[in-house]
Amino acid sequence: VRQKNSMTLRFHMGRDDVLEFSRQYHLASPTYRRTRMRVRWMLPIIMIGLWALTTSRSGFEWTSTAIFFGSALLWFLFYPARYDRSVQKYCEKTLDEGSHHKNFGQCELAISESGLHSIAPSGESKFHWESVDRTLLTDTYLFIFLNGPIGYPVPISEVGKESARAAYEYVNEHINNTTA
Repeated sequence: VRQKNSMTLRFHMGRDDVLEFSRQYHLASPTYRRTRMRVRWMLPIIMIGLWALTTSRSGFEWTSTAIFFGSALLWFLFYPARYDRSVQKYCEKTLDEGSHHKNFGQCELAISESGLHSIAPSGESKFHWESVDRTLLTDTYLFIFLNGPIGYPVPISEVGKESARAAYEYVNEHINNTTA
């Protein structure tokens, strides 16, 4: 629902929505990306070091070279997906063990000149534009990221593409004005 200087999005927030929000948060996190890259390079560097040590002691052999470099290459290519899955499983476990389910249900997010006002099953919250970090619009979600790993995963299927696009532009306009 859009009024002159505000709009309201009504949607249902569930477990899958929160997990997708978490996934998007991690993919954009510099700390997550650095850790993922560090671990991605760790085994190949160790394998190259072991290969150099083995070669210096026993001489060059094609078999050991293929094993060391093959292992390093396979790790480098396939480990990032494994790492992403393990982090996602961790997020699922922490979501299931807490009382996060209290936040699931019908939500109303009012977006206005003063910021965001949300009404959810766990209560009401107000956030000034300074609290909004960024937004992301995908084919299935409008994500509004607040300071830290919290925010709103708004399913586009529930609010419509036009409303999601309008909200995305409205929020971006306001957060860009507060950082300028």
